Amino acid sequence: MRLQRRSRTKIFTAVASAALMGSMGVPQLAFAQAALQEVVVTARKRQESIQDVPVAVSAITGDDIANAFTLDTTSLAQFAPNVVMDTIEAGTPSNGGFSIRGISYQDVEKAFDPTVLVAVDGVPLNTAVGQVFDMLDVERIEVLRGPQGTLFGKNVVGGLINIIREKPQLNETSGKIRGRVGEYDKSQADILYNYGEQTWAMKLSGGTSRQGKGYVENRIGSDPDKRDNVHAGTHFLWEPNDIFTGEVQFNYSKMEGNASAWHNTSTDQRDLFCAFFGTCGGTLGEPITGDRSKIDTDYLGLVELEKFQLISEMNVQITDDHTLTYIGGYITADDFYGVDGDGSALPIYHLDRWGDYEQTTHEVRLTRDAGDALTWQAGLFSSNSDALAQQITQTLFLTGSAAWTPYENTKTSSDSQSVFAEGDYRMLDDKLVWTLGTRFITETKRMSRTVTDTVTGAINVGPNAGGERKDNDWIYRWGVRYHFNDDHMVYFTNSTGFRSGGFSPRASTPDELSAGFAPETLTNFEVGLRSTLLEGRMKFNATAFHMIYDDMQVEVSLPAPNVSTGNELSIRNVGEAEFNGFEVELDYMITDIWRVSGNAGYLDAKYKKFTADIYGDGIIADESGLDLRRAPKYTAAIQSTLDFNVGDGLLTWRVGYSWKDDYQATLTNHPGTTIESHGLLDSSLSYGIGAWQFAVFGRNLTDEDAYTHDYVVSPLRPTAGSANNGTLWKFGLPRAPREIGAEVMYRF
Repeated sequence: MRLQRRSRTKIFTAVASAALMGSMGVPQLAFAQAALQEVVVTARKRQESIQDVPVAVSAITGDDIANAFTLDTTSLAQFAPNVVMDTIEAGTPSNGGFSIRGISYQDVEKAFDPTVLVAVDGVPLNTAVGQVFDMLDVERIEVLRGPQGTLFGKNVVGGLINIIREKPQLNETSGKIRGRVGEYDKSQADILYNYGEQTWAMKLSGGTSRQGKGYVENRIGSDPDKRDNVHAGTHFLWEPNDIFTGEVQFNYSKMEGNASAWHNTSTDQRDLFCAFFGTCGGTLGEPITGDRSKIDTDYLGLVELEKFQLISEMNVQITDDHTLTYIGGYITADDFYGVDGDGSALPIYHLDRWGDYEQTTHEVRLTRDAGDALTWQAGLFSSNSDALAQQITQTLFLTGSAAWTPYENTKTSSDSQSVFAEGDYRMLDDKLVWTLGTRFITETKRMSRTVTDTVTGAINVGPNAGGERKDNDWIYRWGVRYHFNDDHMVYFTNSTGFRSGGFSPRASTPDELSAGFAPETLTNFEVGLRSTLLEGRMKFNATAFHMIYDDMQVEVSLPAPNVSTGNELSIRNVGEAEFNGFEVELDYMITDIWRVSGNAGYLDAKYKKFTADIYGDGIIADESGLDLRRAPKYTAAIQSTLDFNVGDGLLTWRVGYSWKDDYQATLTNHPGTTIESHGLLDSSLSYGIGAWQFAVFGRNLTDEDAYTHDYVVSPLRPTAGSANNGTLWKFGLPRAPREIGAEVMYRF
């Protein structure tokens, strides 16, 4: 493993050299004046060239996604700097551990708003559950870094993943059928059909996929990660005239299978349970099996996520200059997750979690664009969500009882309303542009929690412990940009973000359950350069930022004598942090058939203030020397794409490599829980001829085995001379190993 890391530089050099040598061997690669296509984004809820947008945004086109043969939303991290996107299935299915510029969120509770928001066709997903999903039929994805709350609403503190799917096409009958096979007994089949008349069109989609073999072998039972997925969707478009456009779409998906692999990494003699496993003295951070491809799990639970989504959009051209837009969304989801929480062959800690989620959003927006100096938009937004989380736990080895107890029932709700406006004012023949935007948000959170002993029937918490709180705040964005010419622009922006308060659904005492926590805020200062060079063949963008994070919502561990573990987890506003960084992005059409793109990010993230009890021993201490979670100092990625004619068809060869520095996965930075630096090498080769396309692809070709998530259970406080005083146990979730697959697609 260590040798593999030392050789990454050689691997990266070899990949780049291979791409260059391959291109030199093709006669058509004489340098040409090939310009990059203009990328139009809706990062500010109106169509603009990405080179004119005064926001740190990376745009990923549908072709980029197709050529990369991306697996799910976590694959997007390779296309943007200072971005980490991991799957954290540590109690809920398809849970996103997304971080942008070190602003992260990695909790399984639906009661908490994610710091990085995912929006699909203008509808935000207000929970991290289900953030990881397949990307089919996507036109474009925009990764916006920094707070985006003035236009995108609910609690967009760290950034936004804005997913725009392809719309139905008028006057067109078309479609595609796609089939994939791959290692680990993977198979996938998808179909898309578009039928369009002059004034209306519909798009139908559906598909199924399965993984019949686990990434990791369970030596005492069924393998983890086996999954079956189905999806179906309908999308209707109606354009009866130049004044009105209406859309309605319905999407359904269901995933079910076995839970993900959990590696128990309690190999340190200071971990209380390492003696039970006979692994004391093993390599720190390695699994107790001694092999990351094997686990010994005595309880492998099921995982299921079923989701319905309804989206409607209407646009009315009220006057030549004014457009009225309505976007409504409804989401309902049911989930289940059962897992061996200790990740060992002993019945120490098993749990089943299940629940449901329902969300309704409405947005009404008026836009003015008369082609003169002033352009603006203003609107109203509302969101309502209700969630139920239930859990039952078995601790046979600890209690001597086979009973599953206690039973936890937590209901949460959130109501959010806001009014917003943002506008541009152009001066000096449109060279100088001022931007000003604001949003007033008011949110109400509620929680009701009951914990019952299923053996005795005693109510340990509650009934219906919790409370209600209301928060409101103004957030803003202002900035200025200057266009030297059509190809060069610089900008400055100052924006703020707001994440409302709430309640701690894992607290166990009445006082802590009812106390709640206050909002947190983020202030961002950003300067950027947007440039187009070499007669349109190159785009080079650079951004520098300084961010101040106040009243951070951080989990703390508090003494609780009436709880079996002796402590309870709660959220408090105990942190302040500062972030400084730099980002560069390059897109270069070297010839008319060879394109190279890449990005790099630098991030200096540190606590300015962090005083709390994070070990549950009653000691409140200064913890500001810790590193923030999911905040690697350096990130980098490069992609090379070659398109050239072979016979009557087109051959496309893509090679991509993305790398991330070490970063912390746990609040306490416990030894052995660091996500070590790792690089992912992907490649694909596809050949299209007529209506057919054939492809082979590979992901993680160097078989990188870093974890996606590490966790420590009840760590003990470090003392002078001992940075590691042990834990109960630790566990990690492994990344998917190397995969090779093939695809056939037919278009009609």
